[in-house]
Parts: sequence; structure tokens; C-alpha cells
Amino acid sequence: MQFEINKFNEEGFAGPFEFLNIKNCNKLLNEKYLPKQNFGWTKSIHEKSSKVVNFASSEIILEKIKNILGSDILLWGSCFIEQKPGNQHSWHIDLEYKQWDGVTIWVGLKNLNNNTPLSIISHSHNINSFPQALKDKNVNIQNDEDVLFEAKKIDPRCELKTFYLKPGEFIIWSGKIWHKTNNQSKKNRESIILQYCSTDNVVKIPVNYDYKNMKWSDNKPACILVSGKDKKKFNNVLDKSKFKTKENFFFETLKFFEVQYYKSRYILSSIYRKIFTK
Repeated sequence: MQFEINKFNEEGFAGPFEFLNIKNCNKLLNEKYLPKQNFGWTKSIHEKSSKVVNFASSEIILEKIKNILGSDILLWGSCFIEQKPGNQHSWHIDLEYKQWDGVTIWVGLKNLNNNTPLSIISHSHNINSFPQALKDKNVNIQNDEDVLFEAKKIDPRCELKTFYLKPGEFIIWSGKIWHKTNNQSKKNRESIILQYCSTDNVVKIPVNYDYKNMKWSDNKPACILVSGKDKKKFNNVLDKSKFKTKENFFFETLKFFEVQYYKSRYILSSIYRKIFTK
């Protein structure tokens, strides 16, 4: 699919686009086992993962988001999402985008099929509100028709768009687009979100996600300059050169065993919780 900037600006999303093969999906997914205590916050896997940084800096992504954000771009958020069978993430926006502008790339990694839809409401990025606030009007934000009805009252162009991605495909949307995900399958659905903004934004770490009273940490989150220059110096920007993958057998072998160690620890911990925390 070809990326059209005018269509994106009008509708608020673009895609899906082909990106990773199954082998690379699995390589990227292995990074989810890195200990979370190593990161500054939940959406900071790129802080310790060269694979996440390298995939997030891929030209197939940058060539599209440069049209949206300009040439000076930060990767400010990266987060693996494991959605369990029968679960849905109700209509929402990521509330960080109430404070700054940017785009999200949602990449499907594993167990995606016709029972794991992702939905957005086109044109909703132009609405000066967000789905979480609809709860104040007693609107059921799990119900597609109810949420779409509210969006159409503000912008009649709004339409429900539902996608059934394959592993390795991604969709781009404006940070303020209304979206939801659903897993009606029998397996955990795995994905990653990559979040970008231009360097003239000030990125913060939320202390909570209370849409009525957002609070922010005094600590600056780690960002990666994936394109251009950081002329503003507003943010904590890590040196991307430190994340370049070392192409040698020793390093790759060491990294493989490190990942396997963390993966084994993660699996054993999950088994322990199932047995002893019922």
C-alpha cells in the first residue's frame, strides 16, 4: 500500500503496510523478556534494546513519518503489548498525546488473525475530546456503535475502520486518533507500539492515567533521535550509535543466551504465579 500524506492528514491513519517476516517478528518479540526494572518507565524498552531501536529506525517507517513530523524525529515510546484471549482494550487515545503531538505505529507480531481485530475511527484526531471522557456522559466505551455515534455528532465524516492484520504488518495513526483492540481468539496476541514526535515537543512520563487529573514525573524519559538533529535540546536523548547491532558471532551468541536466560526466568515466574497466587 502506498502512503499518501494528504489522506493521512485528513483521515488520521494509514496502512496496513508490510514490514517484518516471521523470523524478524520473533527476534523482536524476544526483547519483551528484558527485565522491566531496567527501564526508566513502561514505554522505554528502546532504552535497553538495540533491536527495538534498529527496527524502529527502519527506512520503511521513517520515509512515511518524515512526511508527517518533519526530518527531526524522536522515538519516545516503545512497549510490547500482550492481549489475552477474550480481552479488549476499550476505545481510547494514549493520554500522553494530550500534552504533545506525534504518531503511533502499531506492529502485529504473533497470533494475529480474523479474531484479533484492531479498529479506529477515521477523522477522530480532529475532535477536541477523547473516548475516555465519554464515560462522564455514561457512554459505554466498549460499544462501537455508541462511540461512533458520539464521534459523528462532532464530525459527520467519522467512520469505523476495522483491520485484521497479519504478523509483521503495521498501521500508523495520529496520536489523537480514537482506537481499540480486541482478542476473540484462544491465544495471546502479541504486538508492539512505537511512538514518535518531532524534537520541538517536550516529552514527559505520566505518573497516572487519570484523564481528569494527569500527573507527570519530574524525571525525563529516555528518547532516541531516529532522524535528523536535536536542535531544541528539550529532552533526554540517548546516543543512537550505542545501539548499533554488532555483527559478530561472539556478540550474537552472548545476546542469544542472555535472551534465553531472561525468557526462561519470565516463563518460570509465570508458572509460579499461576500455581501459588490462585
